[in-house]
Amino acid sequence: MTTAEKFLVVQATDLMPDSQTTLEHGLAIALGAEGRLVSLHVDQGEPDGPLPSAAKVLKKWGKAEDAVAHDTVVASVDKKPKKGLLRTLHDLTPDLLIVGTRQQQGEQKTFRESAAEVAALDAQIPTLVLHLGQDGLIDDKGEVSIRRVLLPVGDGAEARDAIRGLTKFFDNLGVTDVDIFLFRVGDDEIFEYLTLPERDGWRFHRERAKGYVSTAIGDACESKDIDLIAMSTRGQDGVVDVFSGTHTQKVIRRVPCPVLVSPVFDD
Repeated sequence: MTTAEKFLVVQATDLMPDSQTTLEHGLAIALGAEGRLVSLHVDQGEPDGPLPSAAKVLKKWGKAEDAVAHDTVVASVDKKPKKGLLRTLHDLTPDLLIVGTRQQQGEQKTFRESAAEVAALDAQIPTLVLHLGQDGLIDDKGEVSIRRVLLPVGDGAEARDAIRGLTKFFDNLGVTDVDIFLFRVGDDEIFEYLTLPERDGWRFHRERAKGYVSTAIGDACESKDIDLIAMSTRGQDGVVDVFSGTHTQKVIRRVPCPVLVSPVFDD
């Protein structure tokens, strides 16, 4: 992607009916950022479902059918869909990747791991993770509505890159009225060293809690009616590393609201 191109959003889809949620978020974000959207499907063989249609969604919102530049890319791979997706993402170089995850019902809540989630970490791309079947970030007119954000503060690099990722996301959307809760489980000394962006209408709050990180974050999201969580990850140690069970992964599995995951770039 060159600097002359628009803000590029890639929506990863498996063509299941509930993946309409990721399509609608991709369109709304691309519309708000005056960018473009690519719907990406990676499969072995031919697609076994209808390809995403932007025109129907835009018409439902009362928008012009060409209000957002939208393309569909079908990447067919023989045996390794995750590797194929990673290669395609590398070629597209999006500013934001949107993926959906599904929560299974029962005593033990588990998530079906998708190629999109795994590849997003290796690709080091800012990723918006949506819980399919749950409320998201857009209203019935296709407007992005984010009023309250929880930003868990880990170590210095994690906090820095979570703030950077959120700032870029909000700047592209033109967000001007939002409460951002900097949330620390443990000592709060790190608050003194954070560099925060200065934007009209952005209000930062510093809060400290005790206990298990994922539990504390889940409780805070519920009590504060949080719309979005902004976190960072160090690749496979983050969102979907089912073996290490790190904080980012546990938060995504515990809390039903969307999570914006930004890669950590250690100095």
